[in-house]
This record gives sequence, C-alpha cells and structure tokens, in this order.
Amino acid sequence: MLMKREVNPPKVIESLCIGCERCVAVCPSFVLDMADEKPKVLRGEWCIGCGHCGAVCPSEAILYHERLPEKNPNGGEAQAVSPEVLDLLIRERRSVRNYTPDPVPKQILEKILEAGRYGPTGTNSQNVHYVVLTSPDQIEQLREMTLRFGDQIFSRVQSWFGSFFLSLVAGEKTVEYLRDSLPKMMVAREQINRGKDRLFFHAPAVMIAHAESWDSSSSFNCSVALYNCSLMAHALGLGCCFNGFLVNAVNHDRKIKRWLSIPADHRCYSAMALGYPNMKYERLVSRHPPKVMWH
Repeated sequence: MLMKREVNPPKVIESLCIGCERCVAVCPSFVLDMADEKPKVLRGEWCIGCGHCGAVCPSEAILYHERLPEKNPNGGEAQAVSPEVLDLLIRERRSVRNYTPDPVPKQILEKILEAGRYGPTGTNSQNVHYVVLTSPDQIEQLREMTLRFGDQIFSRVQSWFGSFFLSLVAGEKTVEYLRDSLPKMMVAREQINRGKDRLFFHAPAVMIAHAESWDSSSSFNCSVALYNCSLMAHALGLGCCFNGFLVNAVNHDRKIKRWLSIPADHRCYSAMALGYPNMKYERLVSRHPPKVMWH
C-alpha cells in the first residue's frame, strides 16, 4: 500500500516563463503540461517534490516551496568533478578495519549525513532513517547483542536439526555459506575473547540506515545513502567498514531492533562502522572486470 505524501506543487511565474517546455520534459510525475504555449500545473497532487522543474528552468520562472531552487555554483555548465578525480575517489575508499580511539565530532557526523541526504530515493520518498551510536558503552552493548546473535546462528549450523531449520528460513545456500565460514568464525571468536573487536574494530561510531519494509525502494535508498556517507567520510579523512553481519542481526533479533528504537514496520538495510583510520593505504588495488551481458 502506497502512503500519500503532502507535497507543495511548484508554481509557474508566467511573466518570467519563456515557454521552453524544459520543466514539462523533466517532470517524472506528469504534474506540468503545456497549455497556451506555457507550462501549467495540472496535476499538483501528483508532485513528489523532486525539484527538477525549478532546477532546469533557465528563466527562474519556477518557484519550488515558494522560493527559487538553490543556484548551481558551477552555473550548470561544468561538472563538479572530473571523471579522473571521481575514479580516484571511488578507488581510494577502502573498507577500514583499523581505527584510532579519537572520537568523531558531531559536526563531522552531521556533514557525513548531509551527503546521505542527497542520495536518490524511489519516487523521491527521502525515507531513509539513521541511528548513529557514538557512546562507547552503547557501542559495546550493541556489539555484545550482535555477537550473541551470531553465536546462536553458528551453533545451530553445527547440528543437523539447526541446519535443517535454518535452511527452511534462510535457504540451503545460506546454510552452506555459514557452514563454510565456521573455521573463520571460530578464529574470530577466539580473537574477540582476547579483547580484539572483530565486529566494529574498535571504531568510535556506528551508523545504521533503516526504512519502511513495505517500500520496494527502501533497500536501494538506504544502501545508496550510506554509500554517499562513506564517500564523504573518506573525503573528510575518515574510514568506514560496511557491516552486513549487523544488518542481519538487527533484522532477525527483535531485542536488538527494539533496543535501537527501529519501528516494527522498518528494516535495517545498511550499516557501517566509522572513525579515523590507524592505517595508511599506499596503493590502489584491482577488482574483477564487470560481469556484464551486452545486448
């Protein structure tokens, strides 16, 4: 079921409009259409608030939320970053598992979250919610609950009945993967018992993204938002490590989900630890070629 959103539709200042039809061409929701050689708001209730119409107007004839959209500092004529610089940023960003104990200032975390705010979302729902933990005590509590969940899962994998039950819930491939991962998990558990944090790696902050489970775009929305956050974190001198194990724990352990105050109809779709790197990467690494089928 789709939830109705209250969005103020754009307004067209006819005296400034030059009738170029650009706003009509970019509107994804058929809000605008041409009438008497001028764009008209014909279906205002369909507006999703994306702002494309105002952003593309060359004569400042579109008011979005009763004001003009923010001016592009590049004038819209040049890209903000070259392909070469973007390629380097993407390749420089690493999964960091060594952090200094220095806390991340709140204003830095807020700047990182701003980057997530501008990630694309299906129908411009902007439905990404965050939980940010910076308290060492809270991070430790989340760590203990998540490890307890992991211990339960891997103990089940080691028995026939537990494996059978898990295969019904998660599928045989997942059980096979978990069983193959057992030796690695045992080594990780030994290190954890000796005081090494093999889950959050002693990071001073943990960030979780969640959204409505009924929205088929939520997984994409949260993943893109948190990836944007990770790029901004890298640009600010921080490192991040995405954590799928925590995502699974939140979604399958009601105690953890309630403890994080995540609504019952939401799912966690992405999570990461972040902090200042305690390791410098001297070189860029390679990856497999794209797995693509051309038609």
